[in-house]
Amino acid sequence: MNSVVIPVSSKMLLHNHLRFVMTVLGIAIAFFLAAAQIGLLVGWINTNSAIITHANVDIWVMAKQTRTFDYGTAIPRHRVQQVSSAPGVAWAEGMLLGWATWQHPGGKRINVEMVGLDKSHVGAPWHMLSGNVDNIEQPETVIIDQLSYDILGLRTLGDQAETEGHKVILGGVSSGVRTFTAAPFVFTSLKNALNYTPYYSDEEITYVLARIEPDSDLITVRDDIAREVSNVEVLTTAEFAERSVKYWMLETGVGITVIITAFLGLLVGAVIMSQTLFAITQDHIGNYATLLALGFHHNTLRQIILAQSLTLGGLGIIAGSILFVLACNASARSPIPLETTPIVSIGLIAFSLLCCIGASWFSIRAIFKLDPVSVFQG
Repeated sequence: MNSVVIPVSSKMLLHNHLRFVMTVLGIAIAFFLAAAQIGLLVGWINTNSAIITHANVDIWVMAKQTRTFDYGTAIPRHRVQQVSSAPGVAWAEGMLLGWATWQHPGGKRINVEMVGLDKSHVGAPWHMLSGNVDNIEQPETVIIDQLSYDILGLRTLGDQAETEGHKVILGGVSSGVRTFTAAPFVFTSLKNALNYTPYYSDEEITYVLARIEPDSDLITVRDDIAREVSNVEVLTTAEFAERSVKYWMLETGVGITVIITAFLGLLVGAVIMSQTLFAITQDHIGNYATLLALGFHHNTLRQIILAQSLTLGGLGIIAGSILFVLACNASARSPIPLETTPIVSIGLIAFSLLCCIGASWFSIRAIFKLDPVSVFQG
């Protein structure tokens, strides 16, 4: 890059300090809005697949056409034995997921998702604040998440409420178990869960969870189970998590809305930058004409404008990223937090910088139409 590019571009940008600051602020807000929407999307994805991915199993067996974890339907309990006997399966257990009506101690009735765990408690909360997962083997004992304190009306171990006419006793409190629906998760044993979900019979469950032998091929075992066990669908953990995410994000339209909003946020930032760069170019059109008259090449002027664009965009992205980090920390204990991944962050920054470069097009176009003779006129 020509040595004159950085000094000249900086002087032009700082010629009007207020406009420079307001432009960076506008870009920062636009980037933050886009990042927040994408962060919300990532948070939703992690939320609606959390129990699936944290169960630490390889294969899920379920009723056919199960669209998401929250809406599983009953299958016979003997499917556990059938899956266990399939080649390459090291271990299998059942899980029950049913909806129940929770009676808040204050009188309000709430829908909850009751998760019944088998003897090994696979699929249990992955972080406990108080109590122990083993407590669910006690009669009428459940685990709730701290995010559900106010909704369910329980806080201290031993507190009681009522579900479907049966007493429930708080035996543990977890952290980080969020729900994508408005109904909080309540964990208990399979035996207790059957009492709280009367539309399930004693010989029914919702899912079979299986781990494969260390030397077995996951896809081969999955296909073998699908052939040997009738009237079920067999998915790997990754496949089931992806299906649940696609259902909530695409089939319900929620994800598309968030993506469109994020794109509009970036577009607003690009428009702000484009208008500002064009105004700066017009303010200094005489300077550009002078540089051309002195023998500077059009490519040098183009580099000056691109440097201005990347400077404004880079500062805006940095400021917007700081706002996003603060928002992530503030939402860490909310039902659906703002989250991101390195790949998502890099992609968003790269796309934002491309928008910055694209925003400079109008200014570059004006420079290429500039006649250096105009500096000697009037």
